[in-house]
Amino acid sequence: MRPEVQHTFPEVVMQSFEQRAKELLQSLEGLPTVPDVMLKVNREIGSPSATARSLAAIIRNDPSLVAAVLRAANSPIYRGRYAETTSIQNAVARLGFKEVGRIVTSVSLIRTFEGLGSGIDHKAFWYHSVTTGIATGIFRRYSTRKQEMETIEAESAFVAGLLHDIGILLMDQYFPEELALVKSTASKLHIPLAQAERAALDTDHGRIGAMLLRRWSIPEEVVSAVAWHHDPDLAPPEHRRIAQIVHLADFICVNQAIGDTGEGLYEGFSEGAWHDLGLSVSDVESMLEEVRTEADRSEVIATV
Repeated sequence: MRPEVQHTFPEVVMQSFEQRAKELLQSLEGLPTVPDVMLKVNREIGSPSATARSLAAIIRNDPSLVAAVLRAANSPIYRGRYAETTSIQNAVARLGFKEVGRIVTSVSLIRTFEGLGSGIDHKAFWYHSVTTGIATGIFRRYSTRKQEMETIEAESAFVAGLLHDIGILLMDQYFPEELALVKSTASKLHIPLAQAERAALDTDHGRIGAMLLRRWSIPEEVVSAVAWHHDPDLAPPEHRRIAQIVHLADFICVNQAIGDTGEGLYEGFSEGAWHDLGLSVSDVESMLEEVRTEADRSEVIATV
């Protein structure tokens, strides 16, 4: 830790912030809960008997999701040569199950957190987050460690990417003074936010976000990926690859200025993650092009 960082924060701020955060997040009654319709839709998508009709029947019960799916299906990037549709079943068939799952998951979670973090630009936050979630699929596909990649569910990586910075929203809502302090220090010393958080609070927004996900009983691989996305090489061995995927997806989206979660400077990417995933420098341009293309889809999803 740089000496000037260490002496920037009052002793009271540094006293067991992680424990205070854990106790608060465990005791609060008004915290967001896992959206039920999201669980139902993803459960149906995983069923061998799923059809556009069966998915539409679930989505139809939630007017805001109906509007989101129709708007996405009728947007230029998804619509193609098709005529505009007002049928949710036709929209599901047009988009495909995978894309419907992404849209429902993203919109459900964005809606769940819309009341948190008044100091955050939500549009920019979710544009970055949705693109990071989608970019995890690009890194999985380009990885030469195919056997290892098969052990990581695409949906788990997407959700981890989508929620990787959720701790920033929680801190802005419940610990605004501490967040303001670390942001100010990060700006003054030209250091990344996560570094300032660890110096001041002995934790970072990744681990704060992971606390809520554990309360939700989210699978541990997703929790670990969120908790360690700034230090992926320190993640538990059984969840290290998914943490490395989320880390690199986050890094490339920051590098390409896709959205903004309020982090400012990034710490740089983990060479260990790049090596462990078996990625090639010769694929960088292709990967960047795919991320930029997916960013257009993300913008549609993040604003529906």
